[in-house]
Amino acid sequence: MYFLYPIVFTLEVEQVKSLEFPAVSICNFNRMMKFGLSSGTPLLLSEGSSSMYCNTANDSEREEIKDSLQQHYEMDEEWRWRKGHKPSRFMQKCLFRGRICPQNRITYFQNLRYGNCITFNKLNKEMEALTVSDVGPNTGLILELNLESVTYHPSTKALGVRVVIHHPNETPSPEDQGFNANPCTEISVSLRQSIMHRLPTPFRDHCVDYERRQGSSVSNQKDCVRTCIQTENFVKCGCIDPTLNVM
Repeated sequence: MYFLYPIVFTLEVEQVKSLEFPAVSICNFNRMMKFGLSSGTPLLLSEGSSSMYCNTANDSEREEIKDSLQQHYEMDEEWRWRKGHKPSRFMQKCLFRGRICPQNRITYFQNLRYGNCITFNKLNKEMEALTVSDVGPNTGLILELNLESVTYHPSTKALGVRVVIHHPNETPSPEDQGFNANPCTEISVSLRQSIMHRLPTPFRDHCVDYERRQGSSVSNQKDCVRTCIQTENFVKCGCIDPTLNVM
């Protein structure tokens, strides 16, 4: 049966006049501001463990950090939003193709590790895809960010932002995607688009065209995997994993 369906790989390099622009999500390293909180979970265990080693020095400070992490986990989304960095102060400038970014292209989401995050160019059904036809800083996206470092909570050990570049239909996952950007620096990112078309059945049985799938909110493979994990968790233990940004 294997030899009846040989694998054929064809590579084509195509020069097109314009390309669809991806979505860009940014998160501050600091999930919560130190003002307003008195100074676990699978996600927080790694952070809390650094405050549990056997040493009597600074015990009170470590206990405060552990308590604040637990407080943050127990908050609902509204309170986490209030305690986090406000997007209007975090993103000081947003230009796309030399013009101020349209407000309807800027959306927000919450992440348990990174707090309040911003996404540029998350698509919905009413929007047309943004395109670019040239390379260079004046033809893409320019962001200027304010980290508000003086408000960093003691549990945050580094200054910077997490940047995730993804498909406009995808839900960003800063924990396992993206790269870090340091403060007081200027970073230029260039991309090359690769598109893979897989042959239909019988060459690959379980390949799914998520964009054409009817009656499903899952738009890509990563969200599909996360949704399956959440569904299995709920069926077996009646709970879901708050670190997965689905369901």
